[in-house]
Amino acid sequence: MTLIRTLADFLRDRKVRRSLWALLKFVVFVVAMVLVFSVGFQVLMARLEGRSFSMLTSIYWTLSTMTTLGYGDIVFESEAGRIYTLAVLMGGIVTIFIVFPFTFIRFFYAPWLEAQIRNRIPRKVPAEARGHVIVCTYNPLADGLIERLVQERIPYFVIEPDAERASEVYFSGVSVVMGEVDDPRTFEAMRVSEARLVLVNLTDEVNANVTFTVREVDATVPVVAVARQDHAVEVLRRAGATHVLPINRWLGEQLANRVNAGQHHVHVIGRYRDLVVAELPVYHTPLAGKTVRETRLREHAGVSIVGVWERGRLHPVHPDMRLTEASVPVIVGTPEQLEELDYLFAIYDVNPHAVVVVGGGTWGGPRPGRSANARSRST
Repeated sequence: MTLIRTLADFLRDRKVRRSLWALLKFVVFVVAMVLVFSVGFQVLMARLEGRSFSMLTSIYWTLSTMTTLGYGDIVFESEAGRIYTLAVLMGGIVTIFIVFPFTFIRFFYAPWLEAQIRNRIPRKVPAEARGHVIVCTYNPLADGLIERLVQERIPYFVIEPDAERASEVYFSGVSVVMGEVDDPRTFEAMRVSEARLVLVNLTDEVNANVTFTVREVDATVPVVAVARQDHAVEVLRRAGATHVLPINRWLGEQLANRVNAGQHHVHVIGRYRDLVVAELPVYHTPLAGKTVRETRLREHAGVSIVGVWERGRLHPVHPDMRLTEASVPVIVGTPEQLEELDYLFAIYDVNPHAVVVVGGGTWGGPRPGRSANARSRST
């Protein structure tokens, strides 16, 4: 049954059919070459040596010569006949031992292996799947989410319509299911009614269509849709998305908030229960040139430095680590402690000029409470 399914998938693929057609044309070419060499053998034997052979015998001589078997029971005795034999021999070596293996592997064996690999990719989730997250495609956003889901031990499945891409993702260790994201049957196979969440993370136009498809199958499952453009937010909500994430605008806001426009501020990057995780640029502050111990941030504001970004790399912190102008310490504290830290550093690096951050969003302004001098616009 598996062999029949693999063969059916193999023949259903349009690219495979084109490959088989190319292989068939090569086989026809080889057959024609054998027939031409066989006719040439007959003609030369009759004219040069006065011997007559049947077509079957001629094909036998041609194949034994082309494949270098050379039984020696039928040979030319004339010089012209031996030259013809060498020509047939060289043609056979090039065609059968060089061109044919490459053609067979390229147009049959490789597609067959790919079909077997695709056949191993699931078309549906296990029947016992419950509380899982459905991700509509594998991309950097999905990669970050999957990492968090694995940490939390939450099952997930990624939908991939392209067989080659699905194979690549599958063998990288990602739980992937082959299917079309705009087909209701795909979400039925994904057991969407038992899912914890559906993440729709394609383009804005496709996201709306996929959201409609999910709602056609189940009206209650939470659907989180990604919006690249602001005008798609309302469209996705009307399509049935429970939550819409305008990531381009958020990225623009984050870029704008990282710029030191106005007074110096800490930049909040996350929260854990009652604690806030933030970053504090050292550039143009008294912290530059000091060790972590010498900053005395815990004494002055009660916050702790838990790591330091240094030119794009996050380094573990130790008391004698020296901060440079390029350092960005990662600090942890309560909201009140971070406000105290903001108060202490508000006098440094005052910049009255507007700052434009190119890329990262259509338009993004700083979060409430931040300087209005920082703006982001994509080009």
